[in-house]
Amino acid sequence: MSWQGNNLIQQRVDRENYTHKEKLMTKMKTRFLRNKDLIPLNKLSEIGIVGLGGIGSFLVQSLSIMGWKTIIGYDSDNVEEHNFSSTAYPLHEVGNAKSQAAHNLHKQYSEHWQTFLPEDHYDRGTPILPNMIVCTDDMESRKMVYERWKKELKNIHPREQFNDAFLIDLRMGATVTEMITVVPRHDNYMESWMPTADMTPEPCSMRHTVFATQHIVSYGVAQVYNVIANLAFYDYIRASLTPNEVEFGNLIVPTIKQGDADATKDSRANGIDRLEGNASRSDLSVYRAT
Repeated sequence: MSWQGNNLIQQRVDRENYTHKEKLMTKMKTRFLRNKDLIPLNKLSEIGIVGLGGIGSFLVQSLSIMGWKTIIGYDSDNVEEHNFSSTAYPLHEVGNAKSQAAHNLHKQYSEHWQTFLPEDHYDRGTPILPNMIVCTDDMESRKMVYERWKKELKNIHPREQFNDAFLIDLRMGATVTEMITVVPRHDNYMESWMPTADMTPEPCSMRHTVFATQHIVSYGVAQVYNVIANLAFYDYIRASLTPNEVEFGNLIVPTIKQGDADATKDSRANGIDRLEGNASRSDLSVYRAT
């Protein structure tokens, strides 16, 4: 059994590739030379981005550069003047649909084998992917994506084939960022969720900055790498940029397969070693950050 809508997605990918032959048709030979032994390019297949505003625009740029084969972007809004202080879109995109602006941005950083599929709206009937990043304007839509992703995951058998699946929720204020990561074997999402109405609103002129946007996007893309490369990661990170302070949640560590299980269970050093690229299994242990 596959994820809902995979056949429809592939049909759209085929049409998109056919209609954009202006892209470079000869695959670059050394584009990924500097990280091909670090980033598992064979795992960069399909990823969805729900929300194509400031965070979403830089995600499209970064994930295209990273080498994702197919990116599906969801947003029904248009690019407005006030967006340009914290977005990757060029000024001439004002008034255009964000999904189309993201499509245009993707073309600047992709080859002919890479595809961006623009969608105007995400709702409960929209096909969902194993790999999702959500960065919408309200908490309710974020929760909806999370619930859809979790429900879809339960319907997959055998589940082991989606051990690399993830949902990453990227949030930000003007100088504060927050990232929540959910994987099939570890889910603390609702611990950091609250209704939009319960959140203290920031003044309209103090809501977003480009450096906070790029900061959380950098965290998010690095987290994508951590999960697909089977490395350790924190399920929750909150960062203040003025001054620089960071709060961590649980450290999720791939279990080290050794004869002496006690040696790995008691050693936080072994967990930190996984950050250096030594992880080889998808079994997870949880360590509370100190």
